[in-house]
Amino acid sequence: MTNVQLDQAIAAKIDEILTRSQLSSEMIQMIKSSLNADSKNGELFKWAHLTLMNCECVSGVPEVALPGAIAMELSALAADIFDDIQDQDNDDLPWRQIPTANAMNLAICLSMLSSEAVSTLPNDRDSRLYREVGQILCHMWITASDGQFQEILFDTREQVTLDQYFELVKRKSGSLTACACKIGATLGGAPASVVLQLEEFGTNLGIMSQIRNDLNDFLDFEKKKDFVNNRKTLPYVYLLNILQGQKAGKFRELIRIEDKGFQEFGKEEQDCLKQLTIDEGAVHYGRVMYEILRQKSMEIMQAITRFGKTQRKDD
Repeated sequence: MTNVQLDQAIAAKIDEILTRSQLSSEMIQMIKSSLNADSKNGELFKWAHLTLMNCECVSGVPEVALPGAIAMELSALAADIFDDIQDQDNDDLPWRQIPTANAMNLAICLSMLSSEAVSTLPNDRDSRLYREVGQILCHMWITASDGQFQEILFDTREQVTLDQYFELVKRKSGSLTACACKIGATLGGAPASVVLQLEEFGTNLGIMSQIRNDLNDFLDFEKKKDFVNNRKTLPYVYLLNILQGQKAGKFRELIRIEDKGFQEFGKEEQDCLKQLTIDEGAVHYGRVMYEILRQKSMEIMQAITRFGKTQRKDD
């Protein structure tokens, strides 16, 4: 199947699930307008494709994994909506342009529809897969929800360590990408050891994505306002832990200023924060951590590639 054919199959299966669920026309319209709404380069169903890629990676059949891929797509969209409601972020997206109560109901509906998608797995082939994929999704929701809960608590704390930051990101962002990889590998028929390797790969992928977002957004004072909103992103936590003496005092002063709101945090304060971020190596640290995770992920993929070649020889 080409990517275009896969996109068509994914869209058709989603339509089938929405029709079978007997949703109102308004809810269906909102779901369809929300799918792929955050795509920056026109890519479609990125979470479903990540799931299917992992299935193919272990020599599985994408068509078999399609229900799991759609479940992941719907779950990830629901998680994004909950996250944006919590952070009051991404105002241009469809779910941020409707009342918050409606957006929450939309996210709840999507999370339940993901379970509906899993239920379309062919039970006559192997009912074990239905249970396993359901458990993987359930574990993801529990872990990611706890991560979201901890993120709010972090915003109220004066001190957060780098270890605490990475554990939070592992639970909040890493759990979603790990879920997609694990579902794909499971439906692809991979042995438990390979499923675990791809789960780790997915966790690394999620943390890398969060590091990249944190570095891009930290000094975006117009759109993201991460610092002004006291978000404990990687540059913030790094500076919180690395600065000493007068520089630490200056950073604490900037934090006190941002507590007064965006209007008080003007160009002079922004320039000061930019200089601290660059001079003290916050960006460099983030890039190094990103590269460490990338190398680990490459090693996992090389091991999986060797597994795939062995499988094909055995076949």
